[in-house]
Amino acid sequence: MLKKNEIGIVQGRLSKKIRNLIQAFPRDNWEKEFFVAERLGFDGIEFIFDNLNNPILTKKGKEKIRSILNISKTKIFSVNCDYSMFNPLFGKTVVKSTAVIKEVINSCAELNIPKVGLSFEDNSSILDLKSSREAIQALRSITNYAKRFGIMITLETSLSVINIKKLINEVGSKNLKINFDTGNSCSLGEDTPKAILELNSLIYSIHVKDRTKLFGTTVPLGTGDVDFNSCFRSLKEINFEGVIVIQGARGKNDIDTAKKYLKFVKKLLKEN
Repeated sequence: MLKKNEIGIVQGRLSKKIRNLIQAFPRDNWEKEFFVAERLGFDGIEFIFDNLNNPILTKKGKEKIRSILNISKTKIFSVNCDYSMFNPLFGKTVVKSTAVIKEVINSCAELNIPKVGLSFEDNSSILDLKSSREAIQALRSITNYAKRFGIMITLETSLSVINIKKLINEVGSKNLKINFDTGNSCSLGEDTPKAILELNSLIYSIHVKDRTKLFGTTVPLGTGDVDFNSCFRSLKEINFEGVIVIQGARGKNDIDTAKKYLKFVKKLLKEN
């Protein structure tokens, strides 16, 4: 059995979909998710930052977030910068994106949020040497800035294990690690349990997701190609003590789906 790991859920999955998107910051009554998550038994949420119209960037918004954290037992484990997926840290958007992410880091420092997650997948996948060089420079700047506040930066990427290691080594910062996504790893055709063992201490947090191989879509937990039992045995082997965040496929009823997924993960923790 794994050591006690806190379990969270990605923000937006306890609210109605926005424009039929799987994942988006819930614009209306976003505050309620903290209390729904608490009632369902989650330890925390992963806050979504997908565009500049977000309360985490405003004084009033931060005051609201702080007041919620004071009365709710639900933590904010991290801020997931989906913004960096749509505005990559290379190419034409690198300067602005770097500046925006530093603003997010400032807000996290004010709110005692320990981690900012960046995306290098889909629209922001690193596909050539020029992009990788620009991304490395941007990450050096961001991690050096985050280090002042004791904030960890994590990456979610579509890179292979060997290239993930190379990227982190090139950046050369101790506060840069991996947010490992089980579904994404599987869809790339990796041996996901083996990838966990190879990345080992570079893994700071986990996204629990199920997908099919050959770049398949996200599917309900337990119905795709991810070998979750083997993955959780690998996590036990590397003594993983970080946060586990559920990022499963949406269902017809978001609350019922969240309950089912939480039960699924707790069972994996207990049995492995």
